Amino acid sequence: MKSRMIPGISSIILIFLILCLSVFSLLSISDAKSALSFAERHAASVQAYYEADAAGQTFIRDCRKNGQNPDSASGTITHEIPIGSGQMLFIELSADGNSVLSYYVYNSSEYVIDSRIPVWTGN
Repeated sequence: MKSRMIPGISSIILIFLILCLSVFSLLSISDAKSALSFAERHAASVQAYYEADAAGQTFIRDCRKNGQNPDSASGTITHEIPIGSGQMLFIELSADGNSVLSYYVYNSSEYVIDSRIPVWTGN
């Protein structure tokens, strides 16, 4: 007995393969768009950080060159430079401006935890 393949089965398999390939291509395009969006946001934040860093280095250079009056309370020279998205670059110099005491990035906005969603606490 000869086994014959029905022509309808090959058409169904071909349609299924085309459908799978088109779904995978749409998923790939979606993933590429989200990766591009993330890369652009990351590039903007890195650029903002280095612009603030350059401004901070200029401030330190100017303090060493021209001198500045220290803050009366702490006896040090402090300066804050906004980076963006709620971050600041904090610089603290000694009274004579020759040594850097602190140089760091911190969140300037208050971090508020959203507690409106009822989450199971384990009790």
